[in-house]
Amino acid sequence: MSVGWRLTPVGFFRPLFSRLAIFQQRYQYKNKKFPTSQRPQLVSQPGHRFSCFSTMTESTPLYHPESDVEDLEGYRPGGYHPTLIGDTFCDGRYTVVHKLGSGGYSTIWLARDQQLQHYVSLKILVAGASQDTHESEILQLLSKSNLNCPGKQFIPTLLHQFSFDGPNGHHQCLVGVPTGCSVASSKENSTNFMFPPDAARSLAAQLIMGLAYLHSNDVCHGDLHLHNFLLRAPSFNHLSTTELYEHHSKLYEVPVRRLDGKPTAPHAPPRATYPMIWRMPANKVADPEILISDYGTSFIASQTPSPTLHTPALYAPPEEFFNKPIAIPKAADIWTLGVVLYDAVGECPLFETFAWDPDDIIAEMVNTLGDMPARWWAAWANRSEFFNPDGSWISNFQRISTPEFRRLHQRMWDMGRGETPETCQWDVAAGEFKALEDMLRSMMTFEPAERPTAKQLLESEYIVKWAMPAWERQVERKSALTKH
Repeated sequence: MSVGWRLTPVGFFRPLFSRLAIFQQRYQYKNKKFPTSQRPQLVSQPGHRFSCFSTMTESTPLYHPESDVEDLEGYRPGGYHPTLIGDTFCDGRYTVVHKLGSGGYSTIWLARDQQLQHYVSLKILVAGASQDTHESEILQLLSKSNLNCPGKQFIPTLLHQFSFDGPNGHHQCLVGVPTGCSVASSKENSTNFMFPPDAARSLAAQLIMGLAYLHSNDVCHGDLHLHNFLLRAPSFNHLSTTELYEHHSKLYEVPVRRLDGKPTAPHAPPRATYPMIWRMPANKVADPEILISDYGTSFIASQTPSPTLHTPALYAPPEEFFNKPIAIPKAADIWTLGVVLYDAVGECPLFETFAWDPDDIIAEMVNTLGDMPARWWAAWANRSEFFNPDGSWISNFQRISTPEFRRLHQRMWDMGRGETPETCQWDVAAGEFKALEDMLRSMMTFEPAERPTAKQLLESEYIVKWAMPAWERQVERKSALTKH
């Protein structure tokens, strides 16, 4: 099967499309709601099981929607705990002072530990997930493992955990060290959607080391994406709450209103809080330090014979689209990190699709990486919408935008680092460009069994010659500053 060349206007508009895709990602994540254990089949084949709304959020809407806060429809029995600034938890030990963020499973708050007099993060899980999650067990396992492994520093530390009852049910709360914004937010808030070249190299090293540590402990993350990679922020424990608002992020709230005009209590708070604004634009972050966060859907590979992935569709491995058991879950993490790394070290997502339609994504996989295994090609019911029997693009394309034929090599030049060897920010002459392409291509091999392990990636040419040295230079700079 060969994919034929097709002249289209997509290339002319790619800079605009790339930015639209970035902001579409933000919209997709802002509107993720509560996943259920059985994700619906959106198409007969391929049948990727996307995270979706639970029955409580699929019923009649209760609240006026608000942007940039948690999905207010989650304030129902089984959902979010209605939390307000000033609330206290664990017998008064933790006082909520700001919001750090939210997701489909939880809201995350900044709190002051009155015992130890420092700030902590409180991840309050939705009641419906509090009984089923293994996040605390996973974090405890990772904290007790090899103390000397370099990848351990990229894993969050669980400081404390407790549970409590609220109007929407029983909630588990995980206490951790506060971090800054996500890599996704940092890119979105920058002028060019990119980290400086050496910072990008360092990011790649950190992510590979972190994943290698997870896999060495038989842990599969299962939900790797840029919103789950958090940047460490400088300590602000010395600041009072008032100083925190003045120097970092003021407190902004919006009323929560029911559509029927009834009071929001007891299931929802009277006000929703906007998350803290971190001024960490990617183009200004010279020495990023990351944490791989959110282990709510992680699992022990050897103890989970048929795991369900919760990876966003754009980053999901091809085997997840064809209703097959994930036989090699660590290989699924490798594929996902390969797709994510392209975005992390460059400007925009690897696969271009506006609706995250599974067929569009599979077509982009073929467009980028070439022939997929025959068993998947034959099972893809809707491939005729994209390809002729000989594998060339169909001439009467009916979708929103006509795809342009671009293999991975061309997309490497389109990642925002320069379009010629003379202008490229990667060291083309010394082989960096090719080494990065080779590593990403190996991670995105269609056959799961043929993908490298995370440990093997640490020995790849790109990591050894460019990414790891960038990380080591960053460590040396930090050490020099500490001494002074």
